[in-house]
Amino acid sequence: MKKKYFFLKVAVPFSFSYWIFDSLIHYFGYGELEFELIPSDFNELWMRCAIFIMLVFFGVFADYHTHKIEKKDAEKFEVYATMLRATHHILNNFLHNMLLFRNEAENSKDFDRDILKLYDQVIEDTTGQIKNLENIDDPNMRTIEERFKPN
Repeated sequence: MKKKYFFLKVAVPFSFSYWIFDSLIHYFGYGELEFELIPSDFNELWMRCAIFIMLVFFGVFADYHTHKIEKKDAEKFEVYATMLRATHHILNNFLHNMLLFRNEAENSKDFDRDILKLYDQVIEDTTGQIKNLENIDDPNMRTIEERFKPN
């Protein structure tokens, strides 16, 4: 997460630097007789103030939108986590129900035991893939795809 008011903290010193740099340009570049940090010409004063204020407002604007984006990302992550918990619950219910079928197959005298071994392997692989998807800190396509690949 970004620091609070990061862009504002950059914009204010940048604005002051602009103000001083503009004063230096007028003194050295235009050959004014004395260095004026606060210009005596009203036109020059309001231009510096306007640019100073615009730079500061840009910092506020950037911080506001950065916060909105971070909040939106947090909401997306929460939706992802909720969906993952629901999927996990559904799949666990499915796996438990499949154990009922396994018990019926074990109790049947004419059911092939090799099929039960294959069935157990499929259940074990599926359970492993579900556990791999749990607790993803940074959900993105690559991370998720790496997690559900069989071992």
